[in-house]
Amino acid sequence: MRTVKSITAREMWEQHEACLEEYLWGGGFWGQSYYIGTADQVSSETIERYIERTEHV
Repeated sequence: MRTVKSITAREMWEQHEACLEEYLWGGGFWGQSYYIGTADQVSSETIERYIERTEHV
């Protein structure tokens, strides 16, 4: 997961630097948490709860 986040963050900074500088504090693109699951492993309610709990992290 770390590699995916690194590549994605680098590409976003290259393509949208001005926008990201305006909205991100401290230059961090990703938070400290992530969730991986397929549709058959979790319910939509579980995903919604995760998003609600981590939305402002």
